[in-house]
Amino acid sequence: MLSTKAGVEDVRTVYQNGFDSGRLLAHTVTMSTDATHNQAVEVAATFDQETGSEFDRYDQELTLVISHQVIEMRDYTSSDIMADRTPHLLALASELSADRIEWDQQSEQSTFEDSLELRAAQADPFRTISAVRTELGSEDFQLRTRAPSQAEWMVAFPYSEQAQNRLETAISPILGQTDEIRIEDDQVSSYRVEVHDGPAAVGQLREKIERIDTVNPQPWDFHWNLTTGPNSQWNPGWVNVGGCDYGEEPDSQSTSSAQTLEDQLRALYDTCQ
Repeated sequence: MLSTKAGVEDVRTVYQNGFDSGRLLAHTVTMSTDATHNQAVEVAATFDQETGSEFDRYDQELTLVISHQVIEMRDYTSSDIMADRTPHLLALASELSADRIEWDQQSEQSTFEDSLELRAAQADPFRTISAVRTELGSEDFQLRTRAPSQAEWMVAFPYSEQAQNRLETAISPILGQTDEIRIEDDQVSSYRVEVHDGPAAVGQLREKIERIDTVNPQPWDFHWNLTTGPNSQWNPGWVNVGGCDYGEEPDSQSTSSAQTLEDQLRALYDTCQ
């Protein structure tokens, strides 16, 4: 049925039903270059209709290839999500010029969260987050995206516009220096950067800590790596800002100067003393 839908150029199907391989029904549908969003949604609706009750115990995947963009949806619930997800993901692909968008809908028995991954999105991270909120913001899921600066963002939704605005104001001057940021419960839970080792390192790290701490009412983790020499030797550091939760720390291979810097920042910012 999918191959007969308007705008469809090619359909590839994977069907598995085995003890080792598991149960999977997956379609990859290549749309013509002039296919419309409505035609893509119709393909998704047809997929939902074809996966009746006999596929309730199957993992279901639909991949739409539209020009240079790929929309991939995985459903582990057998709840016919494809037609509902498709217009939102197509809107995000257009708004953010993302090369690939992946949605994973987990079953209630899974320990994993529903997730949305945007690859090669060309917008800045705050514009990306705002666009995702417009399309899907009331739902519970994990957004993963890599900003044009190559920083990795992981944002637990719902994420309020107010919290986003406070964070944007605080870190816009250092946005290009970010390596990784995690956001949970409307605040930064973990932030990671890289700075060059030297006399200025402590001041650079303190500036970053204090910018984020202005918008974080609860303790959070700040991680850094000091780069030294032509081979960028790995000198990690970590402070639990406003708290004292380090769990089982890995054995440190840092230099003595890097360890001194970590001790100094912990004395300033954690509550372990």
